[in-house]
Amino acid sequence: MNRRRLEVSVALALSIAVALLGFRLLSGPTRTLEQTAVLGLFSGLRPRVAVLGGHTFQVLPAHQVAFRAYLTPFCSSLVSILALGAIATCVLRGTTVRRVFAFIAAATFVVGCNVLRIAASLWAGLQFGPSGLVLFHDWLGTIFGLLYTLGGFLLMLYLILPSASAQIQRAARTSDVL
Repeated sequence: MNRRRLEVSVALALSIAVALLGFRLLSGPTRTLEQTAVLGLFSGLRPRVAVLGGHTFQVLPAHQVAFRAYLTPFCSSLVSILALGAIATCVLRGTTVRRVFAFIAAATFVVGCNVLRIAASLWAGLQFGPSGLVLFHDWLGTIFGLLYTLGGFLLMLYLILPSASAQIQRAARTSDVL
């Protein structure tokens, strides 16, 4: 096995280990953080949306039967954050400070968008009942989740990759020659 294959194998094994361990350790705290943020968005509607123990929302629609919505570990943004962290750590090159900054910005974007996705799902449940919540969550929420994860990745790349002018020597720039 040559050196490059060994480096790639170690990076892949490290990424898998960090993802599994991170999911196990951070699933509860991440869901609690997101649940608190969602509840903050519904602060004016607090009697209609409340939190019960165990990452469960109590939803009280005005013209529907009350229901509960459980925030599962896979509804959290943790999987996307761990994937971005593995990419920032093991795949992308650059200074450590730049990679950490890019990762934090991307993770913040992903968490914020996931909080909006959860809140929108609960809002659909408030307006249309539990079927509306499930329909929104399973279709629009999934598409939105894919898009904001991709957006977080592109943001991370944008922040970590050097600008095009930084790679070109000063005398070789077109603007200097013309």
